[in-house]
Amino acid sequence: MAVNNLCKYLLLFASVFCKGQNQALISATYAKLKSDAKSFEQFAFYGFCNCNDTYLYSEMYDSQYTTTFNHLEPLPRFFEREVIRAALNNYHTAYNNRFDALQKTYYNGYQIIAECYKLYRTSNKKLRKTYLRLLSDEKQQKQWIEEYMSDYLTQYFITIETE
Repeated sequence: MAVNNLCKYLLLFASVFCKGQNQALISATYAKLKSDAKSFEQFAFYGFCNCNDTYLYSEMYDSQYTTTFNHLEPLPRFFEREVIRAALNNYHTAYNNRFDALQKTYYNGYQIIAECYKLYRTSNKKLRKTYLRLLSDEKQQKQWIEEYMSDYLTQYFITIETE
């Protein structure tokens, strides 16, 4: 009986300790991502690609996401393609009128690209808020893989072990 209680307490302590360690790792990863210019630039570029896909019917976003995922960049390893796309689409809906007006006056691919570029510049404070909102989503943070976080904190790129 005493052994069972001891095992229960040890298991409880271990789970609380592991959760605390993981939370510290998540907090450190979040703090680094918040100030990581390269990851924010990548997010802005994903937005530019997604914007172009919306109006020019290209597949730039999927292509860029896949490329950066395969190059072991941290942002696509921490967030699934559709999660990033949803954040970008949510941000973009506030600016749909700009594009609707542009398309009604005359359709010009260059004008669409120029408008997408303006909307997704890294100097855009509203875009940065969207990025920070994505990073702070605790539901997403719980899905971050511990090894990926450790790699990101120590060497930026994610290391994948193969057999």
